[in-house]
Amino acid sequence: MLRFAAALVSIAAALSGARPPRVIATLDHSPIVVRLPNRTLGAWLVQPAGGYDAVFEIRSTDNGRTWTEPRPIRRLPDNEGTWAGPEPLAARDGRIHLFLLRRWKYTLGQRGEAERPAFDDYRGNRIDIWHMRSDAAGANWSEPREIWRGYTGALNSVLETRTGRILLPFSYHVQRTWRNRGAGFEQFTFFGAFNSTVLYSDDGGGTFHLSPTPLLVETPDIVSSYGAVEPVAIELKDGRIWNLIRTQRGRFYESFSADGAVWSEPRPAAILNSDSPAGLARTDDGRLVLVWNNCLRYPYAHGGRQVLHAAISEDEGRTWIGYREVLKDPKRNEPPPPGGDFGTAYPFPAAAFDGELLIRSGQGKGRTALVSLDPGWLYETEQRSDFRNGLEDWTHFGTKGVELAPHPDRGGEHVLQVARTSAEWPAGAVWNFPNGLTGTLTVRLRTQPGFRGANLALTDHYSVPWDKEDHLNSLWNIVLEPSTLTPGAWRTITVDWSVPRRSARIAFDGKPGPPVPIRRETAGANYFRVRSTAEGADPAGLLIEWVRVSTGRR
Repeated sequence: MLRFAAALVSIAAALSGARPPRVIATLDHSPIVVRLPNRTLGAWLVQPAGGYDAVFEIRSTDNGRTWTEPRPIRRLPDNEGTWAGPEPLAARDGRIHLFLLRRWKYTLGQRGEAERPAFDDYRGNRIDIWHMRSDAAGANWSEPREIWRGYTGALNSVLETRTGRILLPFSYHVQRTWRNRGAGFEQFTFFGAFNSTVLYSDDGGGTFHLSPTPLLVETPDIVSSYGAVEPVAIELKDGRIWNLIRTQRGRFYESFSADGAVWSEPRPAAILNSDSPAGLARTDDGRLVLVWNNCLRYPYAHGGRQVLHAAISEDEGRTWIGYREVLKDPKRNEPPPPGGDFGTAYPFPAAAFDGELLIRSGQGKGRTALVSLDPGWLYETEQRSDFRNGLEDWTHFGTKGVELAPHPDRGGEHVLQVARTSAEWPAGAVWNFPNGLTGTLTVRLRTQPGFRGANLALTDHYSVPWDKEDHLNSLWNIVLEPSTLTPGAWRTITVDWSVPRRSARIAFDGKPGPPVPIRRETAGANYFRVRSTAEGADPAGLLIEWVRVSTGRR
């Protein structure tokens, strides 16, 4: 079931002593990992077994590197419907709870974001939520039973609060269309076809109750947007529950609850995001880790899922450190598939052992991975790219003329060439670095004779290399016109930025210019972009010898 992959080691991580993220396995299935006693990890699968579906268990005693063969633990009812999931919870009393999805009279098939059902397509379809639990030894299992009936989507988190209450956030379909938007204020806008809510239990999963608070978020269109979907919740140290809700608005929305039953009205969070769910976990020492797709402006999933990011918080989610890429789509250099979901989304992070985090994420054949993350790597503040290890730390798919080229002055070395060699193709490249409220980025480059223009940008989110609106959504831009630099001469460009001061200074060969104001609100810079702005072909382009950055959190 597991195919092991080699890790790529960054120079910065090696120097700091922190291990960079590494894919320790690619997965044929999508198990969600939880920590069990005796340094054991567990995960559960739904698989066919002799004409019926069954729940299988796998375990690992080496932090997810190897796993046991799947062992059947419970046959599922084999009358109408098919099964998916489960979402596991290892409770403090030793019981393991599994929440399953049962598709009943389901006619929609396996659809991706490209085949979102029309509003009327949901009629007659159900995806119900079922529950089963083990005994305190984790050995014997109850019969699965239905705890909610309707149409839900993916289950993305479950938790047990310090009071022992079990919370299962989920979203559900409602009969809401633009023609039938609702009453009151809902008549003036549109909240999509889904609400979010929570099921809760105060008796260890014996009975479940539905929150009286439906959670709604406005949509950016009236045809394809879901609304508030796939919520992910975690308990904060002050006892409140924090709920991050997937939306189509370019950011998460958040809701809070004192007890997990009654929730505040969702409000926009400061965390940018494509139309994709979050993953939340805690380290053993209590820090929060967020895993998500900090991606914007791409047709698929309202921003894309080409890269997955992680950040860590020491103040319960008020500020975040890192914003670093932990997984790239392994098939990003291929055109996307014509149907079905793809990319790095749907992260399920879990604290393993020895301070390590494991993240299961990804969608599509050959794209689901188990990633090992050392939280210390998120604290790094320096990074350099000099292309000795190729272009693995850059993304440049969907372009032509962006490639390694021999260094014009140093034999055996390489530089990054960004040249629009064909008018039919864009040319651009994107590089992620540790987030900084302050920082210094330096790039050494030269334009080639015949160069026809480029834009360099610092920004706080990922977008595809050819994004024509990157300069409108960046924090700072450096516009390189053909007359800006002498062709054929190496130049050093430095950007010293400060978000608190809301400005940056840009220096050419050590000569700073006047302060340049920040373009918008941000939590810091974490991306460097270079894109050809030539009208038509520019086979000359520019060469980048190296880029380095040092960032600060104050």
